[in-house]
Amino acid sequence: MAAGSFGHLTAGQTTVLKKGNLSDPSEIMLQSSQEIARKCKISTADAQGIIDALYTHATPLRLRRLDDVRDEGREACTTGDPTLDDALGGGIRPGMVWEVAGESSAGKTQFALQLSLFVQLPAEQRGLCGSSCYLTTSSTLPTTRLVQILQAHPSLSESHCGLKDVHTLATPTIPHLIYVLSESLPPFIAKQARNDGCKPVKLLVVDAIGELFHTSHKTTTNTLVERSKNIAQISSLLHALAVEHQLAVLVLNEVVDSFERDYLSNAGDRDVLYSEQSRWFGRAHSIPGENKKEASLGLAWANQVNARIFFSRTGRRRYLKDIEYPRSKRLKYDSSPAARGDITPVPAPADDLTLIRRLSIVFSSISRPVSLDYIVTAAGISILPGDDPAPCGEEQSVPRTPASATEKSSAVPAPDNAPCSQISPLDIGIAEDRRNAAEEAARGTLDGEPEEDEWDQYWASDEISADVYDKIDFEHLGRTMPS
Repeated sequence: MAAGSFGHLTAGQTTVLKKGNLSDPSEIMLQSSQEIARKCKISTADAQGIIDALYTHATPLRLRRLDDVRDEGREACTTGDPTLDDALGGGIRPGMVWEVAGESSAGKTQFALQLSLFVQLPAEQRGLCGSSCYLTTSSTLPTTRLVQILQAHPSLSESHCGLKDVHTLATPTIPHLIYVLSESLPPFIAKQARNDGCKPVKLLVVDAIGELFHTSHKTTTNTLVERSKNIAQISSLLHALAVEHQLAVLVLNEVVDSFERDYLSNAGDRDVLYSEQSRWFGRAHSIPGENKKEASLGLAWANQVNARIFFSRTGRRRYLKDIEYPRSKRLKYDSSPAARGDITPVPAPADDLTLIRRLSIVFSSISRPVSLDYIVTAAGISILPGDDPAPCGEEQSVPRTPASATEKSSAVPAPDNAPCSQISPLDIGIAEDRRNAAEEAARGTLDGEPEEDEWDQYWASDEISADVYDKIDFEHLGRTMPS
């Protein structure tokens, strides 16, 4: 029922609803008769009569038969990387709202652009044979990068993929986004599905939702309530589009700093703090330091997504062999100049370390939480070969309850025991320094007396006698010193 549709109510009932500032029939039907009577200053019986009239003329929800949804959820769009597809449960499935959260330069937009091209592939190549709709909030669509991915990735061809099937629109404010999702997109999606010469929209990207909620005003209870309402409305529209048109909805999100806190808990206190809960759904913790960032918009938004993927910049670098780099495009499927194999392979850097990033599936309704290392190349996001998915269910951090010094030191994982892919060059240097110091100390204690400390030797060589301070005339010294 549309907001403000009171045509079946009497003129008196419509008047009292306007006086009570009630214009949404759905909101009125969800309230009690006592609350409506208080707002409109009428009797409870009259309020109940209004509710009954709205229920009588309300359009019932259309129930879906099981035969209509039997085949839903089986198709999936490939990401271009088989290892990542397996980790995601087969790829990006339509009918779901996917979130990719991460800090700047982690590769979120690269992943979205990559999917905007792979969704255009035919079904036999694990695509959805559809087009994508890319909504931007603070920037424009990077078409140059799209062309670069199209030319560099070996699984993409200009005969199946192109910029003409990537539709873009700017939504710089929350009202703009709500209007586009509710008024502009539904008829556009229906029009694309009806036209035989057009690919139906199968992917919707929002880049990025966190930027819409930036504000310089002071955060109050009212602003938080208003933000929660906007988040609920946006997520409701996204889910409606995903289910009704079988779209894969990908929402990019920002991160905020996360701080570890030690709490002195009382035995009788059963309250669970939000900061204690958020570490299980708001951030990843597969390697040390990954839990320093947390997805923005809090629990109100986390409850609206079906899957959360976390991209992290770990600061780790390592030399990669040629066989570890993804295959570049060698053969095209059309007759253009670039199609004849003019694109050269992506060479491994000769004297440079490659930046390693971390991808973690925090939660998902179709796959288990795992973590993978990846790199960003000209062809897009690529999982490192031979990297087995690591479970990220256990947090690599010191327990939050107060502990002794020995307990805290034992709770931190030793660098020597960590997997090679999870050790940064700085950790390796620290471990080697500690090992060299221990070896030097061990050599000094073998076959002889332990070496005397350097400071002990210095003070032992001091020639000042013990009674020298007794011979000083402090009274005379105090009179001669300037005031």
